[in-house]
Amino acid sequence: MVEKSGVCKEINLIRNRLSLILLLSLAMSACAGKVPNVSNAGNAVPANSASSATAPTDAVQTVTIDSPDGVKLVGSLLDSGKPNSPALLLLHQWQSDRHSYDEFAKRMQAKGFTVLSIDGRGFGESTKKADGTTVSAGRSDADVKAMLGDVGAAIDFLKKQKNVDGARIGIVGASYGSSLAIIYAADHPDIKAVALLSPGLNYFGNMPVAPAVEKDVENDLLLFAAEDDKESADAVRKLTSEKSDSRRSQKIYPSGGHGTALFKVGAGDELEKFFTESLRKK
Repeated sequence: MVEKSGVCKEINLIRNRLSLILLLSLAMSACAGKVPNVSNAGNAVPANSASSATAPTDAVQTVTIDSPDGVKLVGSLLDSGKPNSPALLLLHQWQSDRHSYDEFAKRMQAKGFTVLSIDGRGFGESTKKADGTTVSAGRSDADVKAMLGDVGAAIDFLKKQKNVDGARIGIVGASYGSSLAIIYAADHPDIKAVALLSPGLNYFGNMPVAPAVEKDVENDLLLFAAEDDKESADAVRKLTSEKSDSRRSQKIYPSGGHGTALFKVGAGDELEKFFTESLRKK
């Protein structure tokens, strides 16, 4: 009986120890579960707070912009994530689309710019009107007028972005896009800087650039071309030599091709310096 009683005592002791261990484990688990909740509550930031609104982002937003005549212009918007940022509108060349600027757009976003590139009407995804009818690219006087309306709609869209300083907007245009850029800017002094990649003197026969360059005397202007693109190289020399102006500069590469192909020979570096200086906050 003594032996049996001793065994019972041992069993009860083991049970008590197991119960104590179980209780301690449960207590520790409960405490551990509370720690993350306290930490998260202390660090949580409401989605509509100022900190959240100004946080930098690498995201590319696909946007749709209504042109004056109903074309649905599709674009890529890269927000700077910072209030009162300078902004750029990027216009591609013929038979191209907005994605020819993808790398440059990300580069400028990283430098604090909000950047919008659009597919010109009839190219990329800008091929439909609101009523569903198809839009094709054209070169008539009416087409050019409509394309200038598209540029205006894109600029208005940029100005409405929460992080954009509407007084610091520039345009980059390539080939026929460069004609649209300078012709639009000549009539809109709110555009502070323009860069032309492979401009022509008169693309399509109805986009004369020289009058716009002469008229656009308030804004900074940078023109690019390559010698292996003779027509554009000659146009750049003519447009920058007719009038001495410190606001007007050129860069002609020995080779490099046409339009956005010039990014491969260093045009991106020159554009970054140009817009950083021209659109700096004064």
